[in-house]
Amino acid sequence: MSMTPLRKHVALAIDGGGIRGLVVAQALIALEDELGEGPLINQPQLKVLAGTSTGAIITAAIAMGMKAEEIARVFIDMGQQVFPPLAPAWFPKAFSQADEFMRGVLRPFVYSNERLIDLLKSVIQQQTGKADLTLAELNEQLGPDKVLILTTVDINARRTRFLKTYKEDNGDWKLWEAILASSSAPISLPVWSRLDAAGKPVYYTDGGVGNYGHPAYVAAQEAVVFLDYAPQDVSVLSFGTGWVNGDNFERANGVPTGWHGLDWAKNAPRLLIGDTSRAQSLEVSEGFGDHQIDFRRFQFALETNISGDAFSDDATYALMKKLGEELGERIRHDQFAPNADPQYDPEGLYASQMKYRAAKEAGKSHRSK
Repeated sequence: MSMTPLRKHVALAIDGGGIRGLVVAQALIALEDELGEGPLINQPQLKVLAGTSTGAIITAAIAMGMKAEEIARVFIDMGQQVFPPLAPAWFPKAFSQADEFMRGVLRPFVYSNERLIDLLKSVIQQQTGKADLTLAELNEQLGPDKVLILTTVDINARRTRFLKTYKEDNGDWKLWEAILASSSAPISLPVWSRLDAAGKPVYYTDGGVGNYGHPAYVAAQEAVVFLDYAPQDVSVLSFGTGWVNGDNFERANGVPTGWHGLDWAKNAPRLLIGDTSRAQSLEVSEGFGDHQIDFRRFQFALETNISGDAFSDDATYALMKKLGEELGERIRHDQFAPNADPQYDPEGLYASQMKYRAAKEAGKSHRSK
């Protein structure tokens, strides 16, 4: 069985999630096979790429013409070079976790971003011949009918910024710094600073800190509102980077009534990200008029969370590769959310969709009386 053909205009959106982006990169190999056009950027239907954090790395790589297998290799290199083990392999796990915790408490960040910058510039140089390629220059390569959108949070303004390749005021951003601004995860990596037109520093952090860690709505809005494509002609493919269900979440994090201050500091962002993610999916699947967008959300369940910067052993790599291959098979067989089968809908989008539609009908009925 092959996937249902995509519509005339395709938008691809990829969530944040650190090293778990390897799962998505692995899954995209199946999408390339289904479309049969080599690198995804060669697919004429693909018009919009939207990424947050690790999704920014993947979508930027696609925009440069990289194949999914090559992108997966970048994540392997990133795990080995950018996020090396903080403690020796023989160090007891409990001590390693305590050491990482103390680093996060006593320092503004755990890892330097120098290695990530070197890796990004090396990949961009290899792919385009120019390590400091700007968004304006990438826009020229993409042409008039394709756009890359990377999200980052402007800390001072307390709002998300959408770095678009075609926007003139984004044009001087180097691609590597736009990716870095989108993926500077709090605690793990330092914030990125950049001078504005007046020469004052502006501070940026991971796009997932705002409302768009799941950028599907960003991609859909770009296609329908800004590019003026009819909703019935648009497919949005959205990729998550793992979901821990309620029982496993409680098992890993304890009963919420017993959470202390540090527990809340760790878990409150997860609550925000989860709630926002579900809301963004609902906006795409139910919004944009009577002609619904073809929305396909590919998300996978995790028994326990894989830390975004935890990639230090072969077992972790093997697990993510396996999850990616399974996600790829879902692409081939149209097994995506919203879906009544929770196996393909770990976030519960189908249930949210049914409640939304019921509430909408109840509202109509009430107004007609």
